[in-house]
Amino acid sequence: MKKSISIQALIYRNYLRSSLIPIFTIEVLLLVLYFAINSYTSDKNQQVLLQEVTRNLQEITSRESININYRLQEVSSYAALIRREHQAFFANPDSCFLPHGEAQFSTHENGAYYKVNKTGASLYYSSHTPIGEAEKRKARCSERLDPLLVSIVKTSPIITQAYLNTQDGMNRIYPFMDNAPEQYGPVLHMQEFNFYYAADGEHNPQRKSVWTEVYLDPAGQGWMISHVFPIYNGDFLEGVSGLDVTIASFIENILNLNIPWQASTFMVDHNGGILAMQEKIEQLIGLKELRNHVYHENIQSTVKKPDDYNLFSAQANTFKTQIKDIFNRQEQISRISIDGTHYLISQEIIPETGWRMFTVIEEAVIFSAINTLKQVSTVIGYFAIALMILFYIIFFLFLLHKSKKLTEKIATPIEKLSRLTGGLGENLKTEKLCTVGITEVDDLSHNFNTMISELDARNDALVDAQLREKVRQRESEILERHALTDSLTNLYNRRKLDEALTVENERAQRFGHPYGIILLDIDNFKRINDNYGHQVGDQVLIAIAKLLQQQTRKTDIIGRWGGEEFLVICPQTDKNGLLQLAEKLRKSIAQCQLSVAGHQTSSFGLSLYRQGDENKDIIARADQALYRAKKHGKNRSELQ
Repeated sequence: MKKSISIQALIYRNYLRSSLIPIFTIEVLLLVLYFAINSYTSDKNQQVLLQEVTRNLQEITSRESININYRLQEVSSYAALIRREHQAFFANPDSCFLPHGEAQFSTHENGAYYKVNKTGASLYYSSHTPIGEAEKRKARCSERLDPLLVSIVKTSPIITQAYLNTQDGMNRIYPFMDNAPEQYGPVLHMQEFNFYYAADGEHNPQRKSVWTEVYLDPAGQGWMISHVFPIYNGDFLEGVSGLDVTIASFIENILNLNIPWQASTFMVDHNGGILAMQEKIEQLIGLKELRNHVYHENIQSTVKKPDDYNLFSAQANTFKTQIKDIFNRQEQISRISIDGTHYLISQEIIPETGWRMFTVIEEAVIFSAINTLKQVSTVIGYFAIALMILFYIIFFLFLLHKSKKLTEKIATPIEKLSRLTGGLGENLKTEKLCTVGITEVDDLSHNFNTMISELDARNDALVDAQLREKVRQRESEILERHALTDSLTNLYNRRKLDEALTVENERAQRFGHPYGIILLDIDNFKRINDNYGHQVGDQVLIAIAKLLQQQTRKTDIIGRWGGEEFLVICPQTDKNGLLQLAEKLRKSIAQCQLSVAGHQTSSFGLSLYRQGDENKDIIARADQALYRAKKHGKNRSELQ
């Protein structure tokens, strides 16, 4: 059977099909095309921009790495100057030039021999070396080395310290150390530190200058790297000289590069150790750069950066793991992704040292202008969607109005008849149909009006009968409620309480469910009636009844036992629960401020069900307990 539809729905559907749907389809296609073109253009622009940035980044980082290499070569050039002068010093031990005049030396209380006057470089001799004439002469004559050490440190913005460490424990270092014996301690074994052993015969048989790993400076300058070189007198290693670059100076003077796109840079040595990094890199690696250090004790051996500061450490986060792969593959340009954020990575090798310079750029920064343009285009598209929705809402309302007008002319009489016949019997009186001037419809309306007149008469008789039955049921309910409740307090009366006690006794005997009762009496109630009158006494009873309803459980049964006495039946309650409830009710009553009578108290008699109890038994025990409570001073609870 073919499904039928209303005339109004038929008219509206034809309006919709012929006008609304075609226009809506065209609009949707145009919007889809707009967003597709916008997305395609944005993606293409990003690809082209990324290629351009990659090319520029290669050029910039390559240029910057050349500049860094030049700076490091400058340090190597200074090292060559110092090396020649220090080797000349040991080759000519009789030459003793004092550029600052006669130096003053002393022995510290910890046994170290040191320079006192603060001119040029400081000098420290470890106490494990006996200070004889030869040692004193070396300390005194090495003053000739100061001018070059001073000029190099003052000339180079990178170099923070220049020094000579000899094999017998002498240290000459510029800038001057005010507390060298206290900073170094009584004994300083130079051979225990990487700024010495990295250049000795075992580790450096080629006798070339080398760069150390990052270490903690025993001279108190914090974390640094050093460019060290051996000083030989023939085949004898007289000592190791070096130039120090602190991590703070390294970051400020070497990694402070002029790279656009908010780039961040960090340097890694040939073993994967992180030499220095800028602040943004700290967030990605999850480590804070070690620039400074608070010295609480003397440094007696090489203290290197923790293993976490190495790309090849066991504990590596996502960023370090991906950088390690790039390090191993020696890729110049790479892309990585961390937690949904994409980065462009540049890697440059510094020829002078073999170090790797990594430059990190967040791709979102590169694409910020394109993304902004895309967002603007998207907003325009959403605005167009909003306008389209507004247009179609207005257009829909217009079509709805037109369809209603047409329906009123054609379908109103038929729809009204359908509505009335469909709702027949739902109302007490049914609306009658009016003639509309159409013979068939008017005949149908007359027959319908005759039918509903008969139905109305029968309906009236049925309604009268139902009303009489409801009145009878209501009267029965009122009588039953009056038979079970106290008219003053609206609590259960004694009859209902007896029934409830009987039910609880049967449940306790059959299932073993414990229960207890609380019998309470308002103290000195007669005095209330005598002093204030029975009307105030009734108000007190009503107030306490409401308080009992508020302070007890939903399962508890509360009633007026008689006069000023109330009974609370407490199912599923043991001794502790019964005592706690009684104490709670006693305090609540005592704290209640009544409008006329003020504060009143009550005495409580408690009893628990015992096997074989009847109603009179448990009531009798509660009554005895109440008597004791009254006798012992009132406003208290007693359990019988």
